[in-house]
Amino acid sequence: MKNIKNINIIGTGKALPHNEVTASMVDEMCAFKAGHTLKITGLEKRYFLKNQSSEALMQEAIDGALSDAQMQVDDIDCIIAAFAVSQQAIPYNGAWVHGILKPSRHIPSFDINMTCLSALRAFDMASYLLETYSNILIVTCDIASGGLDWSDIRTAGIFGDGASAMIVGKSQGGGILVSGFETHSEGFEYCQIRGCGSKHPPSTYLGDYKEIGNFEMNGKKLFKLSSKILPQFIDRTLESVGLCLADIDWIVPHQASQASLNHIIRMLKIDKEKLVDIFRDHGNQVASSIPIALHALRMRKTLKSGDKVMLIGTSAGVGLGLVVWEVP
Repeated sequence: MKNIKNINIIGTGKALPHNEVTASMVDEMCAFKAGHTLKITGLEKRYFLKNQSSEALMQEAIDGALSDAQMQVDDIDCIIAAFAVSQQAIPYNGAWVHGILKPSRHIPSFDINMTCLSALRAFDMASYLLETYSNILIVTCDIASGGLDWSDIRTAGIFGDGASAMIVGKSQGGGILVSGFETHSEGFEYCQIRGCGSKHPPSTYLGDYKEIGNFEMNGKKLFKLSSKILPQFIDRTLESVGLCLADIDWIVPHQASQASLNHIIRMLKIDKEKLVDIFRDHGNQVASSIPIALHALRMRKTLKSGDKVMLIGTSAGVGLGLVVWEVP
């Protein structure tokens, strides 16, 4: 194996809002027949932010990662904010995170945005930065509930809110064995929020801005495209370093939907015990999905040195991302 990027995950943390929303509660809210939401989405419960701040949610996740790593805020040398959506248009998320943490030093911060793959891309990018920064904090905090159109239950019904934090540092062994990212922009419009940017500023939009401020997804077209391009992408990326799926001990996918996770198992013909599936009680937490699923795997305490963990997913755009991390 060549060009291993020596990176270790020192600590992880997650936070869920206090407000639990079950499938039956969604049925009642949308005036559906009992059991309809669960049947359509496969999601038993999710957590939506209510009477709680996103700052508090993110702080809880960061505190968990610091405790896991046995570190203090001032041990961090760089902050990467890997959200799918900005807290506000300007300034950038990293500065907001820095202001909440209040480190004693003016440590650098920046954003990476690849929607659902933001944290995965940040993890890969961090491996290149460890020659400069000893300890890097990667943070996500996505409040999907704020932009859902409940007239489309197949889309709105699969999402949940959450925050994650991951602290990484240089490892003596193990690390990223291979990483790959691709963009398939023919699916650009399959997942989008058309508003909230310079293309459609509120000052020039005629009509109700909510029409373009909510999340939109063409699930059928996205699923069809992803099913076509993902298997070859995985094979190509693994083969580039002499790996195959049989070499992988754990698969941590983006928790896009229950249907997508079931499809991964069938498509890749893998043992479902290898796949980390937290969808039924978390939902699709956008950029927080992969790191929270990875946190769940770490908390099982079944990871051992030498295990190969494949982190994999798709994003709006359409982007593909894959990282194989060998536990040091």
